Amino acid sequence: MLEDSEINLFETIVAPLQPFINEAAQTIKPDSETYKLSLVPFIQNLLFGVVAGIKTVGLLITEIKTSPIAKELNLVNASKSMYSEAFSRYEPELFRNIFCQLLNNTEFIEIPEINSLGRILLIDGSVFPAISTMEWAKYKGTANALKLHLAFELNRMIPVQFISTEANYSERKFLEEIIEKGETYVCDRGYISFKAFAAISLKEAFFIIRGKSNMKYSKKGDLDVTIPDEFAPFLTNVKDTKVEFIDDKSGIEYRIVSFSAIGESYILITNRLDLTTYEVIMLYAYRWQVELCFRFLKRTLNCIHLMSHDPKGIEIQFYIYMITYLLLISLKQKCETINEKHQVKKPELKEEDKLSSNSCNNNNRDIKYKQERRYVRGLVTLLGKGLQKYWKIGIHWLTVVRNLLLTPFNLATVRTIVLRQ
Repeated sequence: MLEDSEINLFETIVAPLQPFINEAAQTIKPDSETYKLSLVPFIQNLLFGVVAGIKTVGLLITEIKTSPIAKELNLVNASKSMYSEAFSRYEPELFRNIFCQLLNNTEFIEIPEINSLGRILLIDGSVFPAISTMEWAKYKGTANALKLHLAFELNRMIPVQFISTEANYSERKFLEEIIEKGETYVCDRGYISFKAFAAISLKEAFFIIRGKSNMKYSKKGDLDVTIPDEFAPFLTNVKDTKVEFIDDKSGIEYRIVSFSAIGESYILITNRLDLTTYEVIMLYAYRWQVELCFRFLKRTLNCIHLMSHDPKGIEIQFYIYMITYLLLISLKQKCETINEKHQVKKPELKEEDKLSSNSCNNNNRDIKYKQERRYVRGLVTLLGKGLQKYWKIGIHWLTVVRNLLLTPFNLATVRTIVLRQ
């Protein structure tokens, strides 16, 4: 029974991962006999560091040496050189397999409205600063940096594929390497390439990519513009057209959905003819979720601080962060599901209270602005409370979790996590 659980919250967080870590450790059996910081304690220590919000290996070492929480969790006390050696000793492929096993064997809540449109992957890259001694990460002449290229699955709101490279690595090359039949890739303007368009189409996959205003094409026919009445006032100059690009030697016909919103004009290029105009626009609007994922990794999980300066070590670090992301999403959904089962409901604010909680100045202009912005945000977050409830890991929620790591995972803990975030 949940009420009688003796397992603490941190153990609950890592429990879905434990079988895969143990299995990986079996493939390198002499490892645990040779090294104090062998694979299992190495991963457990790093996971603790990320969940607890510890920025560097040095701070993690101090925390494990002095923290009662670390002592209670039986974390292995190791030196900085042991961590450095471990980052060099293990191959990133080992961590990739653990990540994939966790991804494929964990039930994450899916979004039915998105599932009905197929598997949707949001693609983007984000630059992370690197120190001057990282010569392999040359970027813009004098600076060093690396880039995380990420495929974020919209259906379950989770990262599913990524690579870390020097910052100058081509974003389009990453996209072309991950194309799979039947999937739809949503990207910003940096991924425009007739070669990529053709490669995706020939593999029977799909894309929605924001185009540029100077792209030349010949019009092949108009398509019906379908926008729900409640959204029509916020989208102007909407056009839906089949085209062939003049500079595209493939001769493939594509579809352009153009419109204006919030004072900005958009041109969306796609090869999906089955979607309505509105669905094309909405799927592109959801692209912002991959940006939020990067923001969460950098600001909330402190991923911007590198634990290793070696390409292999950095790749391992990113796998640890992505594994933590999956574990935290799994925990959040588990807590919300248990909460629903026991019918513990959060008190809901009235609409006027929601407005006042966002601002101390509630004059008519501010209220009108907030109402408009809330509606615009609704274009991106159609699922509203559901999106917040099951898929958003905010700093307040994570702070509650961090404060309860040694607490037994029982109904009282679940209620605390759900009601006090």
